Amino acid sequence: MAQQSSVLTYAVRGRVVLKYSGQLAFMLALITTVPLAVAVMDASWPAAQRYAVLCAALLVGGRILAGLRVPPSIQTNEALTVTAIAFLIAPLLMSWPMTAAGIPFLDAWFEAVSGATTTGLSTLASIENRSVTFLFSRAWMQWYGGLGIVILSVALLMGHHAAARRLADPVESGDTLVATARTHARRSLIIYLVLTALGLLVVWPLAGDGFHALVHVLAAVSTGGFSSFDDGLSELGSSAAIAVTAISFLSAVSLPLYWGVTHAGRGKAVSTFFGDVEFRALVLSCFAVAGCLTLLAWRHDIALPWYHGFMMGVSAQTTTGFATLPVADLDATSKVVMIVSMLVGGSVGSSAGGFKLLRLLIFLRMLQLTMRRLAMPPHAVAEPHLSGQKLDTDDLLRALQLIVLYVGVVVFSWAVFVAFGYDPLDALFEVASACGTVGLSTGITRPELEAPLKAVLCFDMLAGRLEIIALLLVLYPRNWFGRRGELS
Repeated sequence: MAQQSSVLTYAVRGRVVLKYSGQLAFMLALITTVPLAVAVMDASWPAAQRYAVLCAALLVGGRILAGLRVPPSIQTNEALTVTAIAFLIAPLLMSWPMTAAGIPFLDAWFEAVSGATTTGLSTLASIENRSVTFLFSRAWMQWYGGLGIVILSVALLMGHHAAARRLADPVESGDTLVATARTHARRSLIIYLVLTALGLLVVWPLAGDGFHALVHVLAAVSTGGFSSFDDGLSELGSSAAIAVTAISFLSAVSLPLYWGVTHAGRGKAVSTFFGDVEFRALVLSCFAVAGCLTLLAWRHDIALPWYHGFMMGVSAQTTTGFATLPVADLDATSKVVMIVSMLVGGSVGSSAGGFKLLRLLIFLRMLQLTMRRLAMPPHAVAEPHLSGQKLDTDDLLRALQLIVLYVGVVVFSWAVFVAFGYDPLDALFEVASACGTVGLSTGITRPELEAPLKAVLCFDMLAGRLEIIALLLVLYPRNWFGRRGELS
C-alpha cells in the first residue's frame, strides 16, 4: 500500500517552483521600494544602499526566473511550497538592510520573521531610539505580510491564471474561491487598503503625530503589533489606542465578508454581518476574554480594569499583540485565558493568526454531533451542519488536523523552553504568542535570550503564519525527491 501511494504522488517540479518564486521576487522588489524611499527621505544611507541593492537583485533575478516556460497547471504541493518559500526567503533577505541599524544578524532575522509573519515579538531592549527607517520598515513588513495569500495571488496573476487560482487558496478547492483568483485578490486588496485608509483617518487626528499613527495603523490592519514605543499603546493616548484596537478587531474579520456586506443590498448589511457564524463567534470571544480579564484585573487591584481588560482581551483574541500594561504583571489565570484566546485567533480570510475560530466551531460541532449520536437509535442518520451548510468529511478532518498540529508545535516548543529552565507558564505563554502570531510577551523574548530559543520562536512564528502544513511540506523529503509530473 505504501509503495502504491508513493507511485501516485509527485515531487515538486523545480522549474515550476522557480518560475512562480521569480514572480514573487519581482513583486517583493516593488514592495521593497517603499522602505527604500523612506530610507532616502530619512537620509539613512547605509539602509538605503542595501535596499537599493536588494531591489535590483530581486528585479533581475525575478525577471529571469519568471521567464521560464511551464504548463498552466500546478500541483497542490507546488503551490504550498511556493507559499512557504515566500515567507522563508523574504525575512532572510530583509534581515540584511535591518542590520544597518547596528543590530546582530540573528536579531535582525528575528525582527524580520516577526514582521513578515505579523507577530510583533522583538528581541530588542528598546526601539524608541531607532531610526524612522527602521521603525517604518518593521511596520511595513507586517502590513504586506498581513496580506499573505492575497499578495501571493496578485503576484501570480502576472502569469498563468489557472496557477494563480490554485495559489490563491491552495488547500481549498477552486469552487470555494470568490469567482476567480483575480477577483478574489482584487477584492481582498481593496478591503485591506480601505481599512488602512480608515485607520489613518481616525488614528492620526487622535494621536497628533502622523508617523506614530502610520506605524500603529500598519501594525493594526495586519494584526501585527509592532509599536514605535517601548510601552506600546500606553504611550499613544487612550483615545488613539482605542481606535487602533477597533481597527485591529475589524482586521480580524474575514475580508471577503466585507465585500459581501457592501453588496448585500439596502438594509441587509447588519444582518449579513451578524448572519456570519464566524463573525458572531469573534464578537462573543472578544467580549468573553475582555470580560474575564477585566474581572481579574479588578480583583488584583489594577487601575482602570475595564480599560486594560478590554484592550488586552481584544489584542489577544485578534492576535494583534498590542499591550497597555506588561504581561509579566498579570496573574496566572489571566495568562491562561490569553493563551487560549491567542491560539484560537480570528477569522479565516483575515490577517489574524491562530488556528482560526471557524475551525474551532467545526470541531465543536463535530463533538456535539458525537454526543447526539450516542443517544440516537442505531440506524439513525445525523449529518454535521454549520450555519445551514453541510460539513463534509474533509472539512472535519482538516479542522481537526490543524488544531492537533498547532497543539503539537506548542507542546514541543514549550518543552524546549522548560528544558532551558524557564517558568512553565511564562514559557507556554511565549510559545503560544509566537504560534498564534500575536507578539505579546512575558519578558522572555529579549536580547539575552539563548540563540536556540530564538530559532524555536522563529520556527513557531513561521509555522503559525503558514498554518504548519506548508512549512512541514518544505521539510518533507518526498516533496523534493521522487517521481515528477510532466512539464509539457
